[in-house]
Amino acid sequence: MIDPEEQRRVERKLDLNERLVWAGRPKPKAFSKASVAMMLFGIPWIFITAMVSGGFALSWAQGAMNDKSVWERVFLCCFFIPFWAIGISCVFAPLWQYLRMRRQIYAVTDKSALVIGAFFTKRWRRREIGLVDRADRRSGYSDLLFSQTSYSNNGQHFATGFHNIPTTEAAAAERALNALREGAE
Repeated sequence: MIDPEEQRRVERKLDLNERLVWAGRPKPKAFSKASVAMMLFGIPWIFITAMVSGGFALSWAQGAMNDKSVWERVFLCCFFIPFWAIGISCVFAPLWQYLRMRRQIYAVTDKSALVIGAFFTKRWRRREIGLVDRADRRSGYSDLLFSQTSYSNNGQHFATGFHNIPTTEAAAAERALNALREGAE
């Protein structure tokens, strides 16, 4: 469940005459573990970028670039900035994912289901809630999938919903989602 400050944060997002039925939080560690593969990709990326950009810096220091104009030198210096940014973002992906997910809240009201993040709120109305499917994992976390998201460019459908909530809270959330879907008040 959530603390009173987070409950006030959820209630500010509700519509007029909307009542909170269930609210919970995902476990941020589970999202961090999922991004470890990206971190492992970022380590060799940074190493290769350092080797290549270091080679340019070394040739510059040895005077091999003295015949280049100032703009060519600036371009060569700035060329590697996106590569460094990609590598750094990959290496710190688990930390950023953890920090982003620790402020996220899942909520079910009598009219909609919400995912409230630090900078966004995603809302699914009653008519958008499909069949509620619960997936429990051995790690003690559960996913509640309830909505289909379509991408028109290739016709694929992806299930969305609440991810990595503690299994102990999943039953209450599932009951709240089923009551919402069936229209029970």
